[in-house]
Amino acid sequence: MKTVSIHDAKTNLSKYIAAAKNGEKVYIGGFGKAEVVLSIISNVDNNSRKRSFLAAKGKVAEKPDSFSDTTDKSIASLMYND
Repeated sequence: MKTVSIHDAKTNLSKYIAAAKNGEKVYIGGFGKAEVVLSIISNVDNNSRKRSFLAAKGKVAEKPDSFSDTTDKSIASLMYND
């Protein structure tokens, strides 16, 4: 893909993110010269990202080191995909 200006990238960010998700590299820069590249991250674990985001917001407790009974273990396996 061609190099786009910073202003154009800000204006059409969702369009360029969609292009990056489709495997295209989007070059962003000024005066026709690329300064940065917008591209997809290939090895992202969406479950851990979601858990980390919710934990940072105080919505999900961090996984404890051990569980006391069978019910707690069953619930933990559902919550933490173990």
